[in-house]
Amino acid sequence: MELRWDLSLIYDSFDSKALKDDLNRAKHLIQTTTQHYKTFLSDMENPAYKLVYHVNIINEINGLLLKLNSYARLRKSVDEDKTRAKKLEEEIQQLMPSLNGINIPFLRYLNQLDHLDELIQSQPLLIEHQFFLTDLKEQSCHLLSDDMELLLGEMQETGSYAFEQLHNSLTDSLTADVYIGGENKATPLSVTRNLAYAQSQEVRKAAYKGELKAYRKIAAASAACLNGIKGEAITIAKARNFASPLDMTLLDSRIDKPALDAMFATIIEARPHFRKYLLKKAALLGHNGALPFYDLYAPMGHFDLHFTYEDARDFILETFYAFSEDLGNYAKKAFDNGWIDMEPRDGKESGSFCCNIHAIRQSRIFINFTGTFYNLVTLAHELGHGYHYEKLNHQTILNTDYTMPMAETASILCQSLVTEALFEKASSETKFAILENDLLNATQMLIEILARYTFETNLFEKRKEKPLTVSQLNELLLSAQKFAYGNGMSDEKHPFMWICKPHYYFPDFHFYNFPYPFALLFSKGLLAMYKQEGKAFIPKFEEILTATGSNSVRGVFGILGIQPEDKCFYENGLRLIIEQIDLFISASCKEGESPQIP
Repeated sequence: MELRWDLSLIYDSFDSKALKDDLNRAKHLIQTTTQHYKTFLSDMENPAYKLVYHVNIINEINGLLLKLNSYARLRKSVDEDKTRAKKLEEEIQQLMPSLNGINIPFLRYLNQLDHLDELIQSQPLLIEHQFFLTDLKEQSCHLLSDDMELLLGEMQETGSYAFEQLHNSLTDSLTADVYIGGENKATPLSVTRNLAYAQSQEVRKAAYKGELKAYRKIAAASAACLNGIKGEAITIAKARNFASPLDMTLLDSRIDKPALDAMFATIIEARPHFRKYLLKKAALLGHNGALPFYDLYAPMGHFDLHFTYEDARDFILETFYAFSEDLGNYAKKAFDNGWIDMEPRDGKESGSFCCNIHAIRQSRIFINFTGTFYNLVTLAHELGHGYHYEKLNHQTILNTDYTMPMAETASILCQSLVTEALFEKASSETKFAILENDLLNATQMLIEILARYTFETNLFEKRKEKPLTVSQLNELLLSAQKFAYGNGMSDEKHPFMWICKPHYYFPDFHFYNFPYPFALLFSKGLLAMYKQEGKAFIPKFEEILTATGSNSVRGVFGILGIQPEDKCFYENGLRLIIEQIDLFISASCKEGESPQIP
């Protein structure tokens, strides 16, 4: 099997004529369309024609930019010399603000159309893009005047964007003094945080103390950044006629408040189950009572699993084919045709991702595979992303733009399928390690995100009155952690989580947290349906994936015949996790031995 991907279907090289032609074409289209729209959209004549024109031109521009950007990203991730990839990325990034010269005039034009639904029904292309157009129509209601939009953009450059960059530079350069083995070691923040997964409890605790102490050095500056960013968001939301910054995010995410409330209500009711898991983990780690934060990520059990490249391919294919032939066929195609870059090597970045390239109707998957359990599960996850796109690639590019709450649908389900298959074949000790790892991830996705959502909600409420001090931010954070974790976590919590999580500082996406628990429960809910319905569920699953690019969350749920505020759906998915918690609680061990799954 090929261990490195083939990118030649995108471009042969950075010097290829096709790349240069596409870049020039994108620049030309943006420039000429911006000028054209000044007169083209100045009157209300022939509105259906103008809608068709816009859909076609935006499909073409987006297709060119995404193709170019995908190539730059993919090359940068594996090339030792990343200079040319970064240069291409910068060229594309410089074009993005120019798109406002097309998008904003069109939004204003849409806002003036009183009979959009009738116009859409007059043209097949418009019917195909009905959701895209009606979604833009809703967004158009929140536009400011041209002068205000321009002023806002300029002020954000010296406001929230500048605060975000300052916070990034503060955390990037921060080091912590970690006291281990009788000496202090100055450790970069990223390294310090990774020590939370160390085998030694002494190391985990030392890293935790060093991290908290380090944050005090930048706490005042970080608080100023956070107050500036959140204060600006409140002002913008009010100017755009949103009730709150949360409402802005909900519109962008195509999800409504009743659905969000139902999801969080389900998590809140499930807190006692997760607290039992945390208390059991604390006892197994030698604590008399609740689990301290520094042991939250402590590894447990032992993985006696190792996979060659061929083992990984065969196991994933076997598991995917057992679920559906279509999923198995996609994965086989990805393995056989050079869509996956698996081999670690010099110059290759860390991490993993899936990149969808609409221009060639294919995906490329990036992973550094060394044969571990985590590698195998991650590979299944990324293949799930690729399969999701496979079900969308026959659509126009405008109809493939699914939002964050829907983005993890196939990936988490595929990850769950492989994890369950591994669990069934593993030894008792390894079963315990797999189970605890799965529960830790679920706790982070549900309970930890509940804490972050609660903190950010309260932060916005308090920020309406005045900027918050470091101590006030710490108090809000600790209160949110107590609400989420309860007696499952000891008083040794993490009051500076508001500094170390960069998503709080994103100027254009507040409440970045809630899509993750939604994605987990949605995927688990689908898995629960599959376990109940069997193969009859597969066509419905494929239809859901296809619908995600041109539907709201409510529209996708409609395919299942349910409402997104129906707690029963989330509870069905959560029940699978609760069963895992009960199994974890029942694990027993003798002194000096690893816990065993009975």
